[in-house]
Amino acid sequence: MMPGDDQLEAEAKALKTALDAIDRYPRGACGHCAELLAYHLHRRFGIVPDYVSGIFFRGVAEKETGHAWIEWNGLTIDISGDQFGWPPVIAARGSIYHASGEIDLRYPWKLDAAWWEEQCGEIWKAAEPSLSPEANTSPARRLDLLQARPQSL
Repeated sequence: MMPGDDQLEAEAKALKTALDAIDRYPRGACGHCAELLAYHLHRRFGIVPDYVSGIFFRGVAEKETGHAWIEWNGLTIDISGDQFGWPPVIAARGSIYHASGEIDLRYPWKLDAAWWEEQCGEIWKAAEPSLSPEANTSPARRLDLLQARPQSL
């Protein structure tokens, strides 16, 4: 069963909270945040979101900044927009914030193990203990864990 928007938003908030609690949180590194969130949601739900980046302008054609986030099944999910004064976690269809820019890159997220270990590995190791145990297992392993639980009467 695929996760609903509310489940994805809850997991995004959990990861944002975990990242905010550590010193090595990648502030100003929206690409890293998007990678961490994609990895978390992939582990939690087995989904493969799109990694998306856009260019945001100030005035006519004057680039202000670039930004990155993920999208899955039409839902924009962003845990680093607060650096622009946006809400700290965005999980929305038709996000007004992201619509104000121009998408310049979109591709299905894929783990690059070497890049991940160098760029995100330490941050993930620090954040992971704050996430629920269910968030740290594959869907098949979660099913095994559920089936192994004693049934209540």
